[in-house]
Amino acid sequence: MKYLKIAVIISIVAAIGYLYFFIPTHIKVSNFIESKSPELRVVRFIDNHDLLIKSVGNYYDSTSKKIIIDQVEFTLNKALSNVIQLNVTTKRLQVNSFITANIVSNETSNISWFSEFQTSYNPLKRWQDYNEAVKIKKASAKLIKLFNEFVQQPINIYGFDIKEITLKDTILISTKFTSKSMPTNDQIYKAAKELTTYLTSYQKKALENPMVTVLENNINDFTVMVGISIDGEIPTNEKFTIKKMPVFGKMFVADVIGNQSTINKGYAAVKLFLLDSKRPSPAVPFELLVNDRQTVLDSAQWKTRIFYPVM
Repeated sequence: MKYLKIAVIISIVAAIGYLYFFIPTHIKVSNFIESKSPELRVVRFIDNHDLLIKSVGNYYDSTSKKIIIDQVEFTLNKALSNVIQLNVTTKRLQVNSFITANIVSNETSNISWFSEFQTSYNPLKRWQDYNEAVKIKKASAKLIKLFNEFVQQPINIYGFDIKEITLKDTILISTKFTSKSMPTNDQIYKAAKELTTYLTSYQKKALENPMVTVLENNINDFTVMVGISIDGEIPTNEKFTIKKMPVFGKMFVADVIGNQSTINKGYAAVKLFLLDSKRPSPAVPFELLVNDRQTVLDSAQWKTRIFYPVM
């Protein structure tokens, strides 16, 4: 009996010693996930509460205004630069945590979550705090996974499905004119018809619909360039020029359905995408008129593909 008591006492002391040795006074909990998103895109995401809420779907409780994952509650606070603070609440704990975005490469970043809190010297409470920390770690891992899945889709952040493509061997014939105001469809298609008439005279065919670039100069005039891709070179003159697009050149591309206002939003979105990617642009953007605006009279149904050259 005496030895049994000694064994029990030793076991209790060992268990308590284990708790104090393996569970520190300050418990640190962290998670990170590598995202196929540039750092600035993740920062833009972190700084937008509406997008953060949208990214977690049904885990967001609109009544309590909290994200609730496996009975762990996260409350969003105001973002500061590349950091956002979240209050974390469980049945036993209330702690602060932080999510940050850190660059890994030009095209990737880490989304990191971190929290630290002081536990009790009471061995039972210390064990309970440790179990709560494990629960928080698992919930936060799900949280940043949801964030990452959302931010990796450009349409979620910019409103348009922006992609990068590689150019093939493309030859363009183009012409240009000036206008005192934004060019009308009649003006654009008149220039396009002149191009098709010219290339037809050399037995060449247009491979796609017209492409357009509109540049505004310092005196509020507009220079309008209209081009068509063709199946081979033809002679040039003062009015018509030939340009070879760089083979294996890179382009950011976005498809837009809607009127000129929507197209402008598309351009703005691609510019933000370019800025966040930290990629220089060697040339001016242009747009492909996917459907024929002479026959599609409802501008809400216009289909436009925006091309933005990048390096």
